[in-house]
Amino acid sequence: GWVMSTLNRAQRDKIANFQAVTGAPAKLAAEFLKRYSWSLDQAVDIFFTEGPGPSFSQRAASPLAAVDSKKLDSFFRKYKDGDADVDAISSDGIQELCNDLGISTLDPVTLVLSYHCHAQQMGIFTREEFSGGMHRLGCDDVAKLQAKLEELRQALVDRNACKEIYGYTFQFALDQGQRCLPVEMCLEFWKLLLRNHFALLDQWLAFVEQRCKNAISKDTWLMLYDLATQVKPDLSDYDLNGAWPVLIDEFVESVKTSAAGSAA
Repeated sequence: GWVMSTLNRAQRDKIANFQAVTGAPAKLAAEFLKRYSWSLDQAVDIFFTEGPGPSFSQRAASPLAAVDSKKLDSFFRKYKDGDADVDAISSDGIQELCNDLGISTLDPVTLVLSYHCHAQQMGIFTREEFSGGMHRLGCDDVAKLQAKLEELRQALVDRNACKEIYGYTFQFALDQGQRCLPVEMCLEFWKLLLRNHFALLDQWLAFVEQRCKNAISKDTWLMLYDLATQVKPDLSDYDLNGAWPVLIDEFVESVKTSAAGSAA
């Protein structure tokens, strides 16, 4: 608790947000935010670009197997973009990799994979991102990665691990310079990520499709996970005076109204 006592509420909220998106421990989150004068977006961007340095040990679920750099290099090259100037795996290569892994590119396990690679944007793995991720996962060929998929998939079931993947996904899916995600994208991601965690998912999706024409902010995105995992499915312990985004307040009201209507 050393760090929290001296900080104000807004700073503590930023630390919590930073942790939700990056998975970093509180102490590291505070250091990064202080270094960038409490600008959350900037601190998160730098964290994902530069990495946190040696103090942040990635919590891979099992001890890391030694990775053979030569094998890892040919693993990367097998899927690398055909253009010699592009040192990355782009969408065609990702499609091919998914085919070889026996999964669809729309399988949510691909988000867990991207998270471990600290990938910056959808549809591309730079050499650095891919190699870093494979080192963390202890995989230097496609068979090892395939054998690891089941373990990666567990992250989607575990409430805390999924929260990190969920927070990361927002940042990952944003176009450069954008601050909000288009509703259509959010609807698809919610179907992929929240099915195990949100009893009211179908009602939420229908509500958003009907009510929400504009994009979804990071605040609404992150708070939805709290609604899904911390509030009872009947919403009886939802605090209307809490700091919930308007869209979520309206959703809760509509669910309660229709429940009262059907009970009457």
